[in-house]
Amino acid sequence: MGGIVVVWAGLAGAQEVSGDQYANSETGAPKVEIPTLEKKIDEQDAALRDRIEKISSVGRDLEETQTRADGARARVGELADQTRELERKIAAQKESYRESKARYEERARAAYQGRNLEGLGALIDGWLGSGRGVGGSLDVGVARVLTDGRRDLQAYEESRDRLRNLLRQISEKENAYEGAVEEEEATAEELRRQEAALDDSIAGLRAERERSAARLQELEAAERARILKSRAASGGGTTGRGYQLGVARDDIVARPVGPIPKKEYIKLYKESARKYGFGEDWYVLAAIGQVESNHGQNMGPSTAGAMGPMQFLPSTWAASGVDGNGDGKANIMDPRDAIPAAAGYLKEGGAPRDWYAALYSYNHADWYVKKVFAVAEGYRRLAKDETIPPYV
Repeated sequence: MGGIVVVWAGLAGAQEVSGDQYANSETGAPKVEIPTLEKKIDEQDAALRDRIEKISSVGRDLEETQTRADGARARVGELADQTRELERKIAAQKESYRESKARYEERARAAYQGRNLEGLGALIDGWLGSGRGVGGSLDVGVARVLTDGRRDLQAYEESRDRLRNLLRQISEKENAYEGAVEEEEATAEELRRQEAALDDSIAGLRAERERSAARLQELEAAERARILKSRAASGGGTTGRGYQLGVARDDIVARPVGPIPKKEYIKLYKESARKYGFGEDWYVLAAIGQVESNHGQNMGPSTAGAMGPMQFLPSTWAASGVDGNGDGKANIMDPRDAIPAAAGYLKEGGAPRDWYAALYSYNHADWYVKKVFAVAEGYRRLAKDETIPPYV
């Protein structure tokens, strides 16, 4: 963060008020208040840089918590599906067992010619339940039916064992489901707590306190559901870190590159934003670079498997990566490719017409949208840019 702040401080200084504007109108001599005024401006800028750093640090754990919450939610859904499938198998197994037992009872009764049916029913029940062989003074016809069906009866016993195994499995699944639900609730609560901390850190920057929250609410359920079906650029996925790293290894270019100066990052943010039609809002693109990797300082992979200066998920990069520097390769680790790719992804998501939807497309989390806007607002203020409205 330190390096980028120096750049922003330079931009801010270039737009500071000239001392001539505060000169004595009669003598032309500067007033003694000028050094005091400049000192206050410097102090305000320093406080603003501290605020940006605080916002970044407060939200640092949110991505990991979001990944764990997504994983827990997916696990709950998976276990619920598995439990329903086991219940279906158990119902089918029970029905098959009942039908098989009824058929053999009917055959045995027919062979016994209707005599002492109650005793025969007890005998069959006992044999089916214990697996003991035929004994006693049975009628020859009954004994033949039961003996000839010995192999089938053994199959029924195996069926009963499978039924017991299924019942045990469903009990285990139910226990695992309860544990997954508890984990989901715990991570959701942690996510809410961290979002509240982020809101508190943003509050000092807000020109219109409720603006962001109100617009996020305007993302109607249908629109939100549509966005959620699309690939996130950075976080909010449920495919898992191992899968993403496999894509990075096999399907895309993910080669480390040497560091580039901070001023080169600023140039890339500006050029990429201009290329994709939101040049005046390049602060948002720079804010993503700060939030995602501190402008190339933390290249990942993250807990979700995202990597590079703009922290793309490899599976998203496979479809949305671009060759920004024209070297013939779209390298997820190269800022000269990743920054224009991020700008293009934001454009596809709705920027600059709808920044809220665009940022929500980049990372499917409300806290992420708020955090990026807060950092972008800090950058706008450091640049003393009053040509565009506040972001928060």
